[in-house]
Amino acid sequence: MKLFGKDVTTKKLLDVVKERLGARGLLPPSEDAGLDEGTEAPVEAFAFAVESMSEHVDATQGLPIETHRDGVAGQAVVLAKQAFRKVGQLFINEALARQMVFNGHVLDGYSQLTAEVVRLRSKVAALEAQLAKVEAPPKPPVLKVPKLTAKAPAPKSTSKPPRAPKRR
Repeated sequence: MKLFGKDVTTKKLLDVVKERLGARGLLPPSEDAGLDEGTEAPVEAFAFAVESMSEHVDATQGLPIETHRDGVAGQAVVLAKQAFRKVGQLFINEALARQMVFNGHVLDGYSQLTAEVVRLRSKVAALEAQLAKVEAPPKPPVLKVPKLTAKAPAPKSTSKPPRAPKRR
């Protein structure tokens, strides 16, 4: 599988993914071999979300400067980006100050909601365990009602009764 040309192979891509997962503590060394066999390392979703959000809460902190260019042209682009960031950092900080405050509130709110979800899940599990212990109430006995047989009325005949002779 080739993604970006001949320099990127699936082995290199998997190595980069493993390295990043290991750096975040999501891939313990003991489970490293299991990834190749198609099994995935267990990840606590809430903890991962809070940690990844807290990494990026500061909007003024720039991402690493990279380029896809090689050689001298690539180095020149990286130097230009670094110079631009240093010159514009004061403006970046001013423009993103309110965003940083908002991001902090969102992270706090998400953390509180996560704690509440974890607490409610444990409470639901305890209630389900308690419910499993309680026996189901016995079903009420079914009363048998004797069938009453009533005589049905005789069906009306559809034929007309005989006529009496007319008198003159």
